[in-house]
Amino acid sequence: MRLTGKRAFIWQNISAAYLALYTPYLAWLALTIKTHTDLFTPSVLMPSLLAIGLLLIHAWVGLRDVMIDYFPRRSLAWWLPSLLITLVLIALNLTWLLLKGFSL
Repeated sequence: MRLTGKRAFIWQNISAAYLALYTPYLAWLALTIKTHTDLFTPSVLMPSLLAIGLLLIHAWVGLRDVMIDYFPRRSLAWWLPSLLITLVLIALNLTWLLLKGFSL
């Protein structure tokens, strides 16, 4: 599935709306959480995983649009895959941290 045009705009808006709702929840968690093991309960973990995924989608769409608008066309063939690889590596790193957190 390619995120171009209207589809990218819709994903950008969905991710922005969710992240706007998640941010106060995250602030509330930061004030009320007692131990770091509470971070791995389903009521905290699932919204957080969704937020991370949507944040990566939001970053991809936004940065890709900026690159397409402002980078020289011939350098896009290198920069866009580099951005995608960076975001995938971030997602893999977060997955590793999550799995490590479950094996407390």
